[in-house]
Amino acid sequence: MSIRLECPLLAFGQIKRSLASLVEFLYRETTFPQGAYLMTGTGVVPDATFTLQSRDEVHTTIQPIGALINTVT
Repeated sequence: MSIRLECPLLAFGQIKRSLASLVEFLYRETTFPQGAYLMTGTGVVPDATFTLQSRDEVHTTIQPIGALINTVT
């Protein structure tokens, strides 16, 4: 198995688990002959005083895939 990292903006020292551990967990139950993308979530953490309000929209965009928009209820 080989691991290719393509994320120039990510500070790997801030990830709580090792990349090897995450990959091992990903491949634990299945195989990916053509490879797989391992997405670790957002790196944006707001201040502790920040709270979303009803009807706020959270936009997550990945170019060139598109945008996911979630409205807070």
